[in-house]
Amino acid sequence: MLVYILTFVLSLLGVWIADMWHDDRERFFVGSVLAVLPPIIIAGLRDSIVGTDMEVYIVPVYNSVSSNGQGLMEFFEANDDMEKGYLLLNYVFAQFTDEPFFLLTCIHTLIMVPLYVVAMKWRAQLSPVLFMFVFYMIFYQESLSIVRQSIALSFSMLAFTLFLERKYIYYILYMVLAFLFHQTAVIALSFPIIYFVIDKISVRQAYLFYIGVAVATMLFFLNLDNILISMIEGGLIDLKFLKYTTADNMFTPVLGAANLFVKVTIIAFAAYIMLVYKADTLLKFFLVMAVLDMLFSLCALIVSPLDRLSLYFRLVGCISIPYLIYNYPVLFTDQDKPYNRPVEGIVCVILFVYWFYVYMLGNYDDTADYQISSTLFI
Repeated sequence: MLVYILTFVLSLLGVWIADMWHDDRERFFVGSVLAVLPPIIIAGLRDSIVGTDMEVYIVPVYNSVSSNGQGLMEFFEANDDMEKGYLLLNYVFAQFTDEPFFLLTCIHTLIMVPLYVVAMKWRAQLSPVLFMFVFYMIFYQESLSIVRQSIALSFSMLAFTLFLERKYIYYILYMVLAFLFHQTAVIALSFPIIYFVIDKISVRQAYLFYIGVAVATMLFFLNLDNILISMIEGGLIDLKFLKYTTADNMFTPVLGAANLFVKVTIIAFAAYIMLVYKADTLLKFFLVMAVLDMLFSLCALIVSPLDRLSLYFRLVGCISIPYLIYNYPVLFTDQDKPYNRPVEGIVCVILFVYWFYVYMLGNYDDTADYQISSTLFI
């Protein structure tokens, strides 16, 4: 646990330096390196027991291409159930070394750098330090396991940020990159659509929209088996997703009470702000994301792997939580002067308790017992 805490503290210090001296090129560079390097290094140094997917596909796939001397097309054919972007990454590094450290380091560079860029792009509207803190508390541990989807998630977040900046060519580019690493990136294509719809409606209409989204989502869940099977038969998604149509894990959710508590708290906070303040488009959009995050997380009550579908909505919390705190200080007032520090502190405590309970005590995704790879010293 101390390894992660020290890593997070060093990284957040770097983010603070880069944010504080954003216009000083040298200090910004030093801060940026410190911000992204610690989480990348510990991800690269970790042993194969750290993360559920390390021994499932990360190490086996890399070892197969680095030891067998396969050609690229042969390697693709041997792993036709995996996305080509991830396979290409493995193939390129295998031409130079059989040590997974370099591949794992590159993978987390592709995860951390886009997210750090997103944090800095939003710095006029939120605290980049809080952005990265939220990421570490709700997602970093899982990024050590679901590396393909984590890369897709980071690129999707950067793509949506560029969409809001009206850089549509770059938006398309990064969404294509996201899809090359994980097919679930198609979920993030809904972000611009939801944003466009929510931008055109009033607050009262927005509440009706939330109800409609909730009803549509529940209908989607009730017909999930038929929808997925039809998509598989039509060739829209791979056969590997057939396992998502079984209900063997009924009522053994990954979600957990702690996760649900955090999600409900965020929804309640956003809904309260909407009642107090005049809602802007981003506020309405973030509430939709929070609602969808909770609803899609509840998929785990039916089939555990479907919790993965909620991750795109969950990661938006890295933006929405700091954005709400920065722009809507509402908890304590003194002579009509709002304070936002108590809110920020309360949120940080809640998220830290959640991280400690789920990932350290609960060892979710098998990352609590951190060990450095012994192969680096043999």
